[in-house]
Amino acid sequence: MEKLKALTTGSKLVLVAGPLLFLSLFFNWQTAHVDYGPAGVAKIPEDGWDVWGLLIGVLTIVTVTLVVLRRLTEVELSDDAPWDGITLGLAGATFALAVLKNLTDAYSTYPSYGFVALAGVMAAGTYLEWARHRRESSSALSPRRKRRGVSSAA
Repeated sequence: MEKLKALTTGSKLVLVAGPLLFLSLFFNWQTAHVDYGPAGVAKIPEDGWDVWGLLIGVLTIVTVTLVVLRRLTEVELSDDAPWDGITLGLAGATFALAVLKNLTDAYSTYPSYGFVALAGVMAAGTYLEWARHRRESSSALSPRRKRRGVSSAA
């Protein structure tokens, strides 16, 4: 429980939105309309598991797995790899694919827009992690400079 409390906001966003996005693929993302002529039109609900949904699911699993490995376990990953940038790229691709899927699906349902928002939250969480890492690495590389000629005493 202490490890979860110690997580940054970005990691928490990924760890909540990622699994919810994966589970959302089992819900109704679109409705197919089948015309039976004089008998009428049938509306068939379809889940998110098409080609785009499969890619979204795989990218979501990989992104969440990387965040779990880096933040919640003691597994040593290579220090040479830019893990924050990799997770940002994976989550960004997931968000882009979710938007593409929703735009190309015929008769997208209203909840599918919420599912796309989950992909956006996951991408925002990885962005927050990436930005935090960039801030910390830039401040560690350049020491603070003292201003000359400016006094704080009045």
